[in-house]
Amino acid sequence: MEDINDLLYNDVEAKFLALQNKKKKRKKRRRKIRLIVLSVLLLSGALYFTSDSSKVKSLDVNGNLFYTKNMVLKKANLSYNTRYIVMPKLYIEYKLKQDDMIKDAEVTKANGSIHIHIKEKTSIGYFVKDEKNYVLLEDGSTKEITQDNLSVIANFPLIDGFDDKQLVNLAKSFAVKDREVSQEMISMISEIHPYKASYDANMVKLVMQDGNFIYTDYASMPLLKDYKEVVLKNIKEGKKKRLCVVMDDATANIHTEDCSSF
Repeated sequence: MEDINDLLYNDVEAKFLALQNKKKKRKKRRRKIRLIVLSVLLLSGALYFTSDSSKVKSLDVNGNLFYTKNMVLKKANLSYNTRYIVMPKLYIEYKLKQDDMIKDAEVTKANGSIHIHIKEKTSIGYFVKDEKNYVLLEDGSTKEITQDNLSVIANFPLIDGFDDKQLVNLAKSFAVKDREVSQEMISMISEIHPYKASYDANMVKLVMQDGNFIYTDYASMPLLKDYKEVVLKNIKEGKKKRLCVVMDDATANIHTEDCSSF
């Protein structure tokens, strides 16, 4: 006859083995569930990335004047075939900021759409040299306008008649620290030419989009911010449409004169 202790031991061992088997089965079940879930996720991911649903639905660019929308998107490695989820906004901003023309870039992503706002260097105008078109930038540097973005010259005034040194001085006159002439104001200018007066041989003549003329030296260029006020004042006073405006930074004065004197 079996000893009572042997019976107890066998019973405990049986329960222990049963518990171990139960744990093993539970682990196998969990492993199987994890594999199923992982397989479903991988299959879903594969189906998503091979479908049009994963592609960018909308691409928007603003703030660009020198670069076309397509040029900005190319620099950001974006197209309507781009997989939306694999293009983090920080990466897009980083790519754009590597360009020497782009001062800043801000990207917004939402619901499959990517919106890009860029801030380019201020463009003073464009000029022609050796049968090529160039844009003059705020820091005095220049950048060639290629066939890819030749249409952008419509955004800038024509600069004509300046030598290389004068171009640098012209650019600096628009970019005086804390008194910079805005790109919006520059867009109101049609042409920029050198001008000689009896009292100053190094002046500038601005032909405005509205048909008015501005005569100024380089130091007085920041006074362009007051141009609209002068025009509005003359319109209210009923004066003739074409105006000749003189800017003098020494007296912080911008006023109109008889055009015949020029």
